[in-house]
Amino acid sequence: MRMLLVAAAALALAGCNKAESSTPSGQKPKELALPPVKVTTAAVSHQAMPRYLTLTGSVQADRQSEVAANVAGRLVTTSVERGQKVTVGQVLAVVDSKQAGLASAAAAAQLQAAETQQAQAKQECDRADLLISQGAITKAEFERLKTQCTAQLYSANAARANADIASKLAGDTVIRAPFDGVVGERYVNVGEYVQPMTRVASIYVASPVRVSISVPEAAVAQVKEGQTLDVKVSAWPDRVFPAVVKFVSPSLRATTRDLIVEAQAKNDDLALKPGMFATVHLTVGQEEQATVPKSAVRVDGTVRRIYLSRDGAAFEMVVRTGETKDDRVAVLEPLEDGTQVIVQPPPGLRDGSLIQ
Repeated sequence: MRMLLVAAAALALAGCNKAESSTPSGQKPKELALPPVKVTTAAVSHQAMPRYLTLTGSVQADRQSEVAANVAGRLVTTSVERGQKVTVGQVLAVVDSKQAGLASAAAAAQLQAAETQQAQAKQECDRADLLISQGAITKAEFERLKTQCTAQLYSANAARANADIASKLAGDTVIRAPFDGVVGERYVNVGEYVQPMTRVASIYVASPVRVSISVPEAAVAQVKEGQTLDVKVSAWPDRVFPAVVKFVSPSLRATTRDLIVEAQAKNDDLALKPGMFATVHLTVGQEEQATVPKSAVRVDGTVRRIYLSRDGAAFEMVVRTGETKDDRVAVLEPLEDGTQVIVQPPPGLRDGSLIQ
């Protein structure tokens, strides 16, 4: 058995020596060359690209209201749901009106009694004027009667105010929308007991929207009312929402040393939702930069690459990109005009690949 193993090892060594002898000394076997990749190229060109100041902000509703009950009682009806559009005056909920109605009736009865007493007191005052002129009563009696008249007048005015309050509370049992908008949240359900401060529903006006922007102190001079901004949100990475600066705060916030600016943006399709984080670009000028076609940039996560055409081969270059204009993107790396860049690089293209 041992003799057989030794013989097998000798044969293997002999085969290796034969293979080495078949290749010329100092040379490696030739690798198979890949055929050239057909590509399309375009020239790098310098052009004026917009220069932006990048700011952060948040999307807010143009109008927002947390509608309160404004009356105490048991809720008997809720008429809206989250996301429902409402018009001004539309019923949101109804509170049991029996108690408020009884209070209103009692206040009305008290008002009638007070007005009757006021009328009687006025007659007494008129009679007192006549008697004092004839000397039939003393001055002290006359002043007492006049004081009673004045007190009855004030009592009637107080009763009238109480009746108005009771009538208003009876009307407040029907809770209505204060303006046209969309219901964001309904906080109560039928059967709950509400107080005047209880929130019933939140209503938003989401078209247009306001964009609240924080401007650092160093950039305050570059922001003015009427400027146009480009707003982007992560939910719609490929969309730009134009906005116009409408309100500029007169002072910086002491704690953060920034200026709060509000811009207004159209939102007809309600793509912008109140509460969204926004990235805002403010145009502050133009700058000559090297640009390439947008389709020449290959994006792999956060890495951006372009492929230059040099001596029949692809030269890979990792780049930083700037703004996009007219389907061309700015490249922040130094590139000369006329340099050929590969457009729409094929998936298999690598650094050093032969191209045609």
